[in-house]
Amino acid sequence: MLCKTSPVWFRFLRRKTYPWVTLATAACKIAYSSRIERDKEKAHLMLALARINVVSVLELMNELLW
Repeated sequence: MLCKTSPVWFRFLRRKTYPWVTLATAACKIAYSSRIERDKEKAHLMLALARINVVSVLELMNELLW
């Protein structure tokens, strides 16, 4: 049973962290890329920022603070 549930949890974790991983990798690539690649990575960064659900992040922060 553990073998069947592991891929499910991995898929859930991957879908929940995907915008954050993209955000982190795009930020690193901006710092280490040339001019044309930097513009492309800035676009990836903006797309990753748009995918993050800010309301749920603020709710989580509120729960952690209070």
